[in-house]
Amino acid sequence: MEATTPLWVPIVVAAAGVGGTVTAAWLTQRASKKREDERWRREREIDDIRWQRERADRLRELRIKLYVDLAEYSQNFEEALSAVTDELGITKARGADGLIHHEKLTAQVKLLAPRSVRDAWYRLRQSEESVYWELYEGSPNHTPQGQPYLDADSRFIIGIHRDLSELQSCLRAAMADPDLSD
Repeated sequence: MEATTPLWVPIVVAAAGVGGTVTAAWLTQRASKKREDERWRREREIDDIRWQRERADRLRELRIKLYVDLAEYSQNFEEALSAVTDELGITKARGADGLIHHEKLTAQVKLLAPRSVRDAWYRLRQSEESVYWELYEGSPNHTPQGQPYLDADSRFIIGIHRDLSELQSCLRAAMADPDLSD
């Protein structure tokens, strides 16, 4: 007796071998694609985190520079007030050399500063304009050298000293946490 294998058995075995090979290749590709997609997603997340950190660092640097510029401006203005309230005209105001103009500072405050610093800056600017108006347009007294001056106890000087103190207090708080945004 001769044992013969039916024709369909080798065909099924061959088909199963080819099918298994194709299926194994497809599963390998699918797993590889899944790993690659996961790797790209992780890299994208890491890049996003790095970009956010760099952006936050840049914003912090800009804010700190702005706070220092505002502090220098307020210090210079305090010295100018000392000269303006000296009825003998002995105190001399230091020049504003190297200081950023108040309009440029205002633009930077609008963009970078938290609300507390922004509000304190606007109040200081309003007080500063009032002092200038009173000094030059109101009825100023004059020093012996002919320079106008204001009484140290005038409401304008008291108001601007209050606003300077408030700005400096807000700047100290903002410098303690430059990432704070309100």
